[in-house]
Amino acid sequence: MNKPSNVMVFGGSGVIGGAIATAFGQQGWTVGIHYHQHQSAAIETATTIQKAGGKSSLYQADVAISSQVCDTLQDFMQSHSFLNVLVWAVGVGSSTLLVKTSPQEWTRTLQFNLTGAYHVLKAVAPIFEQQKDGAVILVGSLSGEQGIAGQAAYAASKAGLIGLMRTTAHEWGAFNIRVNVIFPGWHLSPLSEPGLHSVMEHRIHTLRRTPSLKDMANSVYHLALSPDTSGQVWNLDSRIW
Repeated sequence: MNKPSNVMVFGGSGVIGGAIATAFGQQGWTVGIHYHQHQSAAIETATTIQKAGGKSSLYQADVAISSQVCDTLQDFMQSHSFLNVLVWAVGVGSSTLLVKTSPQEWTRTLQFNLTGAYHVLKAVAPIFEQQKDGAVILVGSLSGEQGIAGQAAYAASKAGLIGLMRTTAHEWGAFNIRVNVIFPGWHLSPLSEPGLHSVMEHRIHTLRRTPSLKDMANSVYHLALSPDTSGQVWNLDSRIW
């Protein structure tokens, strides 16, 4: 008997999370779409999935509050019983030099981008451990590895995500749980728009172009299905700095 094909996408109302959710939905998966404030975008993604023949449901939660994260996963499991893949695509940030970054902005960025991921991983751990199976894809950023001027808080949060991934990959490998980070490249969104023009310069892309949103999402889909890949960082564009 084949296992069900169920995925939960935290940050599914965003541009990148929505594209990833759609890629799974177009393959006939049942997709849980998490959102915090942008319900209309989540509904739009759910509609696209349903038109493609997939199934979807919406879940609202503030990832900075661990109880809401736990409730979201509990609700998903009550409806679907099995979870194959969890995708973390939540991200907030701004373009601010370190010396101009307020303590409030620093705390907010790390609270959502890193502590939120901690809440989600901690909540999904017993589910995957009981199943003896599961895959986690964390959407990171090349800035977490290379650093970008004006993104101190964002880069720090994404660098922390890499360390969190590698640690959980070690801890969960015995349970057949695969954990990986992807760098999706730059795609036009409310988060990326302030700094998009500088990083879109083709001279820093070996292929002289930015990546396709659809191809990025399809790469995430295939990585999630890889049975023997864990603890890795995958850069899905062609930048070399």
